Amino acid sequence: MIGISGELPSALAGEVVGSSSYAAAIITRLKQDGFISVRNKSGCKGYVLRAKGRRYLLENYRADTEYFLQGAVETSHVKSEVEKRIRLHRMSKAWVFYWKMGIPILRSQKPVLSGMAKKEWKGERQAAYYGSLEFKSGVDSIKGSRACGLFVTGESGYIVYHSMSQKMKWAKKMERSMRIWAERLLMQQGITGSADAVILGDDMELLCELLESDGGIRGNLYQVDDIFERSFFVPMCAEAEIQVQLFLSKNKRVSLYRFLCGILDTVEDREYSVHAGFDREGIPVYFCYELEMRHLKRVKQEMGWKKAGSIVCMEYQRIALKQYFGEEVEIHEILSEKVMQFLQQAGH
Repeated sequence: MIGISGELPSALAGEVVGSSSYAAAIITRLKQDGFISVRNKSGCKGYVLRAKGRRYLLENYRADTEYFLQGAVETSHVKSEVEKRIRLHRMSKAWVFYWKMGIPILRSQKPVLSGMAKKEWKGERQAAYYGSLEFKSGVDSIKGSRACGLFVTGESGYIVYHSMSQKMKWAKKMERSMRIWAERLLMQQGITGSADAVILGDDMELLCELLESDGGIRGNLYQVDDIFERSFFVPMCAEAEIQVQLFLSKNKRVSLYRFLCGILDTVEDREYSVHAGFDREGIPVYFCYELEMRHLKRVKQEMGWKKAGSIVCMEYQRIALKQYFGEEVEIHEILSEKVMQFLQQAGH
């Protein structure tokens, strides 16, 4: 993971290994043996490969690491400036997140991003995550994009950003170019439709800040805009696995939606309706568990002029959505663990 990332944030070592104490022992041994070194400057601590470590990976894991450790790729030339190191940390967190969610990230486990046969990306099992270093090289039109990677499911494509714990810089023209490039690539593989955005955040607390952002004084910070038809917020926590699973298959999304419609007294059939339906008291009910940010803003707007409404979301989303919609809004929790069980039992 250090080789792929360029610099692995020290806090991620335990997550990668699965045990903080065991990770500490491994890190100590790797440092003593000269495979890695630690950087700790300006409060930014991470692990980087030394020459011995690069040789070891190329000798034993060439298929997965050669692309990142040879040639002009960024991880071969680890940056020392704090800002550039933080960018490596942001991309590293995305690598680790998708790997922990069971999505293939290693090059030996997924199709090559360009020039691949269409059939290689078909089907849920062909889902894969590609870091930005795997597609930005040689594509000048998107080099300035803030995208960390591309999450491909076989049905759809999602451009992944990582906002960490604060609003990231945002240039609409550049990110529009990124979306157009991704859609062209996906179309070549038989995946039609618009590419959506996935905004990763360190925790749920960031959601309200992103939803209420006006772009800052200079207008160069992220705000929910019209670059993407849909922009999903995904907190980097274990519970968010349900959101990742829903990205993988339209069947899963439809099955869950229909199941939840069972709590409604009346289902809204209009295609572009903001609310899913009404409860027994005639109060509109809004499904917000996907955390699609343009939808959330429309829900708040509609609830404002209707002066009524209740929210359906996952249990780990409750506090942040309560903060965004207001304490007076009624929220119905659904357990992500129960949702996972439902999807498995349904055979999806």
